[in-house]
Amino acid sequence: MILLALESSAESSSVAIWQDSKLLSYQITEAKFGHAERIITQVHKALKQAKLDLDEIDYFVGGRGPGSFTGIRTCLATITGFSIATGKEYYGVNGLSALGFSCYNKLTNDGEYNDKIVIFAITDTRRGSYYCQEFNQEINVQKDIEDLSLEHLQIKVNYLIKSGYIVKIYGPFAKISDIFNGNTGNASKVQYFMEKLNAVHIANYAAWQLQDKGQCSPATPLYLAPAIIK
Repeated sequence: MILLALESSAESSSVAIWQDSKLLSYQITEAKFGHAERIITQVHKALKQAKLDLDEIDYFVGGRGPGSFTGIRTCLATITGFSIATGKEYYGVNGLSALGFSCYNKLTNDGEYNDKIVIFAITDTRRGSYYCQEFNQEINVQKDIEDLSLEHLQIKVNYLIKSGYIVKIYGPFAKISDIFNGNTGNASKVQYFMEKLNAVHIANYAAWQLQDKGQCSPATPLYLAPAIIK
């Protein structure tokens, strides 16, 4: 099974080609704007690096958000076009689920995962808050995505700590660690993984979904807030 994955919902655009749990190629560009202008070029470079043609791809998958409206549309429109051109299936992936799955794999591979660990996958809304999705027990036991201020995120984490859990926070952030590290009594019960969502996360999660369930989510945008018109 060969996957071509795209992700452009935040401040980078990336492409990954994945075959049977192995990363064949990866392209990423860090930039706030211009995803639509460069994503096709990145795909061509990734295909060349993997020594594959587009019609050899079995599935096209893309990050469906949450994130930038324009970035999400760019990603999903591109994989839709590839699907039409090749007749292959295409799917969308919740970026927070992909991050949570990555954290779960890391903890499991390191022998650190247990049923008292709760994973928080987060991303910046750019509106003074964070989208947060909670995972516990197993990666497929997940809560709805919440839009939380730093204060409410801290309240949620402190409640879980008082209930006997250890919290792993996974995602891009700047201020959260400073706030929680100030509470020295809970320092050992909260761990941070600074991780930016990219196409490798999308490919890895999609491959697991396809192998486990035979399908992923549809390639529809995961919009959690109305667009801001400027």
